[in-house]
Amino acid sequence: MIWEQHNRATVFTAPRLSIHRDQVTRPNGQRSEVWITEQPDGALIVPVDDHGRIGMVRSVTYVHGEVVTPPGGHVEPGESPLEAGQRELREEAGLIAREWTPLGNVALLTHNTARLHFFLATGLTVGQQQLTGSETGMTLEWWEQRDVVDAAYDGRLTLSGASLGILMASRYLERSDTDSRSS
Repeated sequence: MIWEQHNRATVFTAPRLSIHRDQVTRPNGQRSEVWITEQPDGALIVPVDDHGRIGMVRSVTYVHGEVVTPPGGHVEPGESPLEAGQRELREEAGLIAREWTPLGNVALLTHNTARLHFFLATGLTVGQQQLTGSETGMTLEWWEQRDVVDAAYDGRLTLSGASLGILMASRYLERSDTDSRSS
């Protein structure tokens, strides 16, 4: 069963954002109107240092106030999610990673085109942050894995992508540790 699009009207366009009103036929044959938000994909990076600590950035946002999250941001035109992750890690945290492990990607919302791509970054070299104007005041913090996982579960990580990225990375690290002990 598939959806069939009959018409699209773009009702709003701004940099990195478009809103469309689509006339569709649903898989059950019913005609309907669906609102779609089109945004670029994002990349979220969980950097883990040689002591197993996770790098988190703290900033104050316009909508959510103070947030703590792994480094991340949107994918620029012509950039792959990995390239965006490498850029964001360097800008927001001042880190360069030798090893990158893709952890997966998810859709952000049902009627939003953006997907969030998750990466684990290890083999870190610490340098200087290269903050952009919108990132001014962002600070890097190192959290113990168990503490940041607790923060994901108890709601201290207020952005859903942050919590999911931490839990995905934690599961990957636990499985890698179990695999290395059993071999």
